Amino acid sequence: MNIRTKLAMPDTILLNGKKYSFDENDLPCLISYAPKTGGSHFTISMMADLFLSGSKILSFTAYSSAKDNFLGQIKGMESKVAYIESINQLEANKEAQAILLKSGDEKLFFEVVSKIKDLKERVVLVKNIETFSGAVFDNCSQFQKVVISGDIDRCKEKNKIIVKKYKTIVVFSRPEFPLAFKVPTLNKYEGYLWNGESGGLCRVFR
Repeated sequence: MNIRTKLAMPDTILLNGKKYSFDENDLPCLISYAPKTGGSHFTISMMADLFLSGSKILSFTAYSSAKDNFLGQIKGMESKVAYIESINQLEANKEAQAILLKSGDEKLFFEVVSKIKDLKERVVLVKNIETFSGAVFDNCSQFQKVVISGDIDRCKEKNKIIVKKYKTIVVFSRPEFPLAFKVPTLNKYEGYLWNGESGGLCRVFR
């Protein structure tokens, strides 16, 4: 069920100049970007779009700014979001539509993934993947509804990440690893989205 309200003001994702909304059929998704190219904000806008369309979310990021960005884009729906800093808080918040984990706490991520009952129902975001140990990717590599986001070229487990099959790949800078498609010249804050059959230029409009 779509739960968008007049209060929620997510940033708009444009694909080839037209509004584009993600759904769970676009997953798994890989988003690769160098710093300050727009990929970080695009990732959060994608998750806000999924959340406001009714998807359940489990979000793990390296930096708290991602939480602030997400909450800003789903303003008015904060009651459906739980911020968890300890595994002891999971039971009381297990019904929350979006569960945001304490930034950078890998131990908490592993505990929640192993104990949460509706994991298969949730879109799992791992953002800033380059900052985490290889065990984080290994733990979620088999998830179908997963978004892996970050500077993939800097990842310790880059070779594992790039061989996983994704339905959608979005790049905001030309990566060093090989792709099945050609990345065009990109303007600042512009990405290229490929869904396995076709691609297009994408960006976030505030």
